[in-house]
Parts: sequence; C-alpha cells; structure tokens
Amino acid sequence: MPEKIRTGCDGLDEVLHGGIPANTITVLMGAPGTGKTILAEQIAFSNASPETPVLYLSTVSEPLDKFIAHGQEYTFFDPKKVGTSVFYEDLGYMLRDRNITELPNIVADLFIRYRPSFVFIDSFKALADLYCGDKERRMVIYDLATALSAYKCTSILVGEYSQDTTTTLPEFAIADIVLSMLKYSTNVREQRFLKVEKLRGSDSITGAHAFSISFDGIEIFPRLLTPPIAPDYQPKIERVNSGIDTLDDLIAEGFWRGSTTLVAGPSGSGKTIMVLHFLRQGALNDETCLYVGFQENPAQLARVMQNLGWNSAELLADGRYELMYRSPVEMQLDSVAAELFRRVRKGEVQRVAIDAVGDLQRCSLDRERFADFIYALVQWFAVENVTCMMTLELAEMFEIHRISDNDVSNMADNLILLGYTKTADMKRTLRIMKTRGSAQDNRLHTLEITNRGVLVKPES
Repeated sequence: MPEKIRTGCDGLDEVLHGGIPANTITVLMGAPGTGKTILAEQIAFSNASPETPVLYLSTVSEPLDKFIAHGQEYTFFDPKKVGTSVFYEDLGYMLRDRNITELPNIVADLFIRYRPSFVFIDSFKALADLYCGDKERRMVIYDLATALSAYKCTSILVGEYSQDTTTTLPEFAIADIVLSMLKYSTNVREQRFLKVEKLRGSDSITGAHAFSISFDGIEIFPRLLTPPIAPDYQPKIERVNSGIDTLDDLIAEGFWRGSTTLVAGPSGSGKTIMVLHFLRQGALNDETCLYVGFQENPAQLARVMQNLGWNSAELLADGRYELMYRSPVEMQLDSVAAELFRRVRKGEVQRVAIDAVGDLQRCSLDRERFADFIYALVQWFAVENVTCMMTLELAEMFEIHRISDNDVSNMADNLILLGYTKTADMKRTLRIMKTRGSAQDNRLHTLEITNRGVLVKPES
C-alpha cells in the first residue's frame, strides 16, 4: 500500500480512502470560483512543517501578494509558517524574460534551494496557456513530470480546466490523480461538488461529493452509500412504541427496532405532532432521540410542545431529546446526512424523526440521486438499529392517488397515510397502508388532535 498524505480535509481523506498517495502528481481542476486555491492552500498548510516544507508557486493568474492576502482570510492559514515551512515564489515573474522550456530547470533550482516535500503550481494552466504552443506544452509537461518524480515530492497542479480538456491536454496524461471541483446553480440555489476523475493505483468513493466553503476552508461531505452488511447481521427482534397507545394497538404493539416509518399526508393533517409523540415516548423510555427539522426552527417547535402540555425545556435539558434544524434554502443532501450521523454516533441516538423528506427532495439536483440517498439512509438506520419516522407532505387533501411516485414510500418499512374526510366538518383520518413483517389494521380511522396530543379512534 502506498503511503497516504492527509489533506487537512477529513471528508476528502475519506473519499480518497486515507488521503493523497505520496510522491504523486495531482491535477486540481475547476472553473474560476469553485474553491481550487482554497483547497490547495488548505492541503499546503496542514502538511507544512520544518521537516516537510511546502513550495507554493504562483503564476500569472494572480499577483503573489494578493495570493497571500486571500489565504489569510482562512483559519488554516498560519502566518508563522510563511517563510519557515511554506515558501511562496512568483513563477510568473521568473519566466517573464525566459522561455517556457526553462520551467523544469527553474523548478529544479527551487528544489535545491527549498528541498520541499510538497510543490503547488497555481495556476499551471494559466502559465501553460500563456507561454506554450501544443508541442512546447507536451515537452514542458513531460520534463516537469520527470523533475518532480526525481525529487520524490507530492505535487499539485491547479488550473481552470474544463471537462473537455481532460482527454487532450498532456497534464492529464502524466497526472496520477485528477480532482474536479464543480459548481451548479439552479434558480437561487448554488451547490458545489468534488469528483475524483482519476486515481492511479488506489481506490476512492466514486460520484459527486458535496462541499461547502467557510472561513475554516473546504468541508467535503462524502456521498452517502449503502452500508456494508456483516454476514452475521441480524435485526433486533424488539418492538418500539409510537407514543400513541391506540396507534400501537393497530400495528402489533409498535414498530420493529431499526425500521423506518413514513407518515404522509396533506398540510395540517397531524404529521409533525405524530413524530413529536414518537420522540417524546423514546425520551420517556430513556432513549436518546433526535428531531431533524427543516420548517419549524427550535423556538417554533418548543411552542408546539408547550401547546401540547409538554415541558419542552425539561425534555431538552437532559440531552435525551435533541433538535437539529437546517434551513431548506441552503441545504444539501449529504451535508445533512453527515451532521445527522455525527449526532447519532456521538449521542448513541436510538430514535430519529425527519420532518420532512420533501425538503430533502427539493434540494436534490437529481431524482435518481435522491432515491439512492433515501435507500442508503434507511439501510444505515437498520444496520445501526436506529428507529426512524419521516414525514412527507402530499398535495391532495382527500383522495390520495400518487403516494408511490415520491421515491420514499416503497423504501419505508411502514407507511401511515393521513387525510381528511370529504364532509362538512373535515375530520382527520388515519390509515395504515403498510407494516413490513407485521400484522396491521388497514381500515380508515379517525384521528383527533387535542391539547394533549394525538388520539386515534379505531373503527369498531
């Protein structure tokens, strides 16, 4: 196994199964504004030390002083390392009166001066585009690759490459690793992704991985995958009550531990109150519970609990009932999953409510990816014995016809459908459509919401 270099970005290390292989050449590509330089400097400063110095070569895309000024905006930038273990040089200035074919010799001279373990050239594409024709470019690239390999360093070439250049430009032929940073915009929403286009001699997590940019740098959220199932895995033979006694009577005394229940219905039908019952019962059973919400913020949710006669402060104070709120405006699927499972594992969470999966669906750029995400999410809950209840809002008020079109209902173990009667008093209704591996009463029942919560009145 080749030695792996940690990147200073835990998500990227996970995607690359441990980090960047040592003594390799990486091309870090993407359009302007995708975060290439931020990631490059994050890798540089996380690895820089007197024993492993970094040589960072700016070219003709930005002046060197501007380069350094931008880097200082981020927490990973350590000014004490500049000039001691991170050395910046202006390669564009050095080449101003020289031929591009001298680049390998210039780099060799800098190697002798600094003895770096890491070399970054940013932007290599801007340099090559300005000084090279096709023939010169190939010659310079191969000579540079030879020089970098001879000095046994880990190199990253940053550039504003487009996807159609990956099969034509020589830098992609000599690269051991190609990382692509992408940015998609739909209406007012903007999402960023990283892909591993090439990784020679190693494996990685394929597909597009979401990332965000903050003052801490780049944070990558590896794509949620279906969990590996151990050969001796056996689901727990244990029932979990819903917190609504009359509902448990209709589903063989509760849900299976590790199962996922979808509660679907129109606005105002009682979905959120049902999941609050589910979590409150878990907390009363001394289980750790997590509410993941995208509509009601924590203050609004506390008000709902108070209206039901529950002491929300007491529920939240002992840590058994946690709230995780994300605004649906700037949300991304895999960032939600990363935070969710971080909390699940840290707090040994046993019950999770997601309110509502429709918000997750709207933030997904791809319907197929959303379906894969929900499937993986349900499987992870099963493997970790986390019992989940999700809500889904339906547009139809009375006669529900399209429940199977949402890419969620078929993956849930249990399906509860809420609605209204087409009568003057518009009574709320509940019907159990599916309970996998359990008996069920699938008749239409009346559901009432009182100042003490939900009451299901089974039909006689």
